[in-house]
Formats: sequence, structure tokens, C-alpha cells
Amino acid sequence: MASQAYPPKAEGLAEGPLVTVVMCVYNAGEYLRPSLLSIIDQTYKNLDILIIDDGSTDGCFNSVQDLLADQRVRVLHQANSTKPVAVNRALDQIRGEFYAIQDADDISHPTRIERQVRALLNKPHLAAVFCGNELIIDGRVMAPVFAPMSEDDCQSEIRAFRMPALDPTGMFRMSLVGDMRFEPSLKVAETYDYILRIGEVYPMIVLGECLYSYRILPNSLTRRAPSWRKQFEVEAYRRACERRGLRFEPECEDSGHSSRNSLSDNNIAAHFMRSVLDWRRSNRRLSALRTGWQCACLHPADPHYYKALIYALISPSVAKRLRRNFLAIPLETTK
Repeated sequence: MASQAYPPKAEGLAEGPLVTVVMCVYNAGEYLRPSLLSIIDQTYKNLDILIIDDGSTDGCFNSVQDLLADQRVRVLHQANSTKPVAVNRALDQIRGEFYAIQDADDISHPTRIERQVRALLNKPHLAAVFCGNELIIDGRVMAPVFAPMSEDDCQSEIRAFRMPALDPTGMFRMSLVGDMRFEPSLKVAETYDYILRIGEVYPMIVLGECLYSYRILPNSLTRRAPSWRKQFEVEAYRRACERRGLRFEPECEDSGHSSRNSLSDNNIAAHFMRSVLDWRRSNRRLSALRTGWQCACLHPADPHYYKALIYALISPSVAKRLRRNFLAIPLETTK
């Protein structure tokens, strides 16, 4: 898959601790093979690749039988039990000092694991390291975000009930988070809840590189049923308020959606806005304009999807101030 140019990568890491990469699979179809290959082909080789087959019925594992011969790959099969249950089973089987998440239809860039391991080794107090991501929509790669976030930046996001980065881009230190598990009752927003709980206790950072490609699937259940999704988002928010001793006011937990389309796609336009701002900060105005236009083309009749294009045309400082009115809680609910 072709990728765009991003800030330069660091030199290779020759060796390091074992990293378990957790991949939960449920009917991943044609996307499973390229997703698994993107982990097998990482520049960092000391991997324990743990696949949880959550009751797949589409024959997707038929396409990866040769890849399963890699001695680093383990597969555990179970009846369909929802993603949080599957991830918790994986967490009980972690062998690595660190663990990373890989969605079964996404792509990790070749140096993703290497870069995150280096960051965790350089800062032993960190519980998690995230990275930037781009989107795959209808087979096209677009809208990279790659701005770094410091420990203080991440703490500010957690305090504001937002994840610092997209959840499957995370790598976690088992010595700090090994006792934590995903909440099984949250069929959606379980990783939002999990990352908030980690961030409330431990520091984390986001690398200033786009190292992950996140696939947007148009037939996702959560995209078809935003009201079903919303109940789990609100419950995760309620749990966070309770932990922090704050009054729970669901009417104040507004994700900033201003159109019917943004409700169904979890306000994906906000991601494009971030991408445009990252391009502008990197003095790549043509890339910012291209990204803004791609967002507008998603729903040409909806003004909400033109905001990213407007951000590409106005000054970054004005765009940043305007965007504060459109921030959304970044959940992993577009799948």
C-alpha cells in the first residue's frame, strides 16, 4: 500500500524486549491477510503475535494459513463473545514486556512497533505510547495525523474525557497496566474506557509520526446504529465521572456533531480537521487542501464536511481556535 511522506524515521532498533501484538478477529474477510502481514513484516522482529478468533464464520482464516506457520503467531479460537471479552482473554495470555493492539482490518506501517518500543525503553515511567494514523476509505489512504503529544498534552486530553490518539495505535507496558482489563459490559467504547482509566493513573505520550492506517468500513454495525452506539459512549463517560468524583450530566457530554451524517460516522470530519492542521503546521498547504477536499467529497451536500477545507484556506491559528467548537470524543466506534 502506498503511503504519503511523513517526518523521517529514527535509526533501526537491533533488538529489544518481547512485544505481544494482540489481534482480535471477527469476520475480517479479505482484510485479514494484509493486516497480519503488516505485523509479520515489522522491522522489529521480537514479536509474539496473539490472534483471538472471536467466532469468525466468513472463512477469513483460510487466506492466512501460510502466515500462521510463522512460529511467532498463536491463534486462540472461541465462540463469538464481543471484542472486550476477546481482548481480556488475550490479556490473560500476554508473554511480552509490552503489548500492542492491531485491528484485524488495519495496517501498521513497517516501523510502528520499533518506534514505540524505543519510546517505552527511553522513558520507563510511561504506561503507553500512541502514534498518529491515517484513514483507509474505499481503498484510498488519506488524512494522516502526525502531531506529537507530550505527557502534559495527553494528561490534558484525559482530563477533558478524550483519548490522546486513536486507540488501536497504542502500545502498553505490562508492568504498569497488566492487572487492568476491558469492561465486558461496554460492547462499544470499551477501549475509550480502558485508555481513560490508564491515563488517569499513568503518563502516556503520542509519537509525532503517522504509523498506522485505520480502515473505515461502510457496513459497520455501529455506523448503522448511532443510537445503539451512543448508550455505550454515555456509560463510559458516566463511569469516568464516577471515578473522578464528578457529577454526571449526560446533556453536557455533547460530541459536537452538527449533522446527521456526522452522527452515523462518529464525526470523522474532526479527524480530517486535525489532519489539515498537521499539514499546515508542516508547511504543506497543498496537502492540507487535498485533505480538506477529500473530506468535502465524503458528503458534498453537508456543510459540516467543508470545515476541513475551510481550515486549509484560513490561517492555522484561526483554524485552531475555531476547531475547539467542534471537538469530538475520539472513540473506536467506526467499526
